[in-house]
Amino acid sequence: MYRRRETLRFIAGYVAVGSVMVLAVTGCDASIAPIDVASGCPEQPLRGPDAWASEPGDQLIDDFEDGDLFLAAVAARNGAWVTGNDESQGTLLAEASSHCAARGNEAGHFSGSGFTDWGANWTAVLRNNNGGTAVPYDGRNYGGISFWAAVGPGATEPFEVPLGITTIDNAWNGGVCSTCMDYYATTVTLTKQWQRQVVHFSDMVQSGFGVPQIAMRKDQLVGFILWPKHQFDIWLDDVRFEL
Repeated sequence: MYRRRETLRFIAGYVAVGSVMVLAVTGCDASIAPIDVASGCPEQPLRGPDAWASEPGDQLIDDFEDGDLFLAAVAARNGAWVTGNDESQGTLLAEASSHCAARGNEAGHFSGSGFTDWGANWTAVLRNNNGGTAVPYDGRNYGGISFWAAVGPGATEPFEVPLGITTIDNAWNGGVCSTCMDYYATTVTLTKQWQRQVVHFSDMVQSGFGVPQIAMRKDQLVGFILWPKHQFDIWLDDVRFEL
């Protein structure tokens, strides 16, 4: 029902990356205040992300600083960011961009419009699946996810974004579900200013349409998913597991 067309696909241990647009514009350094914000960037945070930069390295999922859509290769994670969409007439962009950043020089940028069905999503797939059945990741050491996020200046705020965790039990390629993609979800509210979001696994629940309905098995994680539906312009940085 929710099988997705992926723009990044794991094949033979590598990711085949489609067209990735990288804008060569000076990054927005969130550690300096005040600062002139580059055109099209979210406003800078009142308290910069550098305050959390010293968290243990094994908690980092991705900070986009390598300029690509591979996740940080730490703690047995070797996946990448992948997109899915409803294949309607919408337009979609998912990139690591040097145009804006909450910290450092790069951030993730996910934007789209014109979708007429279930929209589009962006998932940090935690383990390489070689183009086949999803590979589970053991996340029992963690209690949630944190990240910095904002919407672009052209977006209407506040902007609510459904997001959460897919597992082997509900992922479309997990090999378990008969009605798939009823992932463990919650909603965060974004503004035009970079803000740190912390979402706990205990706050994420299935909506009820999927089969099976089952408590989250944290040793069977597949990915961290954002599913903003039809029209969106989201900036994302410093995505981490939290204890």
